[in-house]
Amino acid sequence: MAIAFRYKSVKRPDGSFVKAPLVPVTFIGKESFDTFALIDSGADISAMPRETAEILGLNIKGEVSTAYGIGGKVNSIQTITTPIATGISSTSI
Repeated sequence: MAIAFRYKSVKRPDGSFVKAPLVPVTFIGKESFDTFALIDSGADISAMPRETAEILGLNIKGEVSTAYGIGGKVNSIQTITTPIATGISSTSI
């Protein structure tokens, strides 16, 4: 199934703008909210900031491991999947 979407302009911390593949999503958890998700077609996992996981009520007390990417490495905690909804369909990440 092919999904088409437009790239959106995103302001970087240095003040410059870059086009990024973002799609609107609704995270559904303890609290639900709308935001944008970055599409990374080469990623093996999906990730979110700790603050987002806390708002959704996800269990973030799991074992800390290291996730690696093109930009380097970060500490990560594997957690349960959380339902999300896009304008296209609903799924879990």
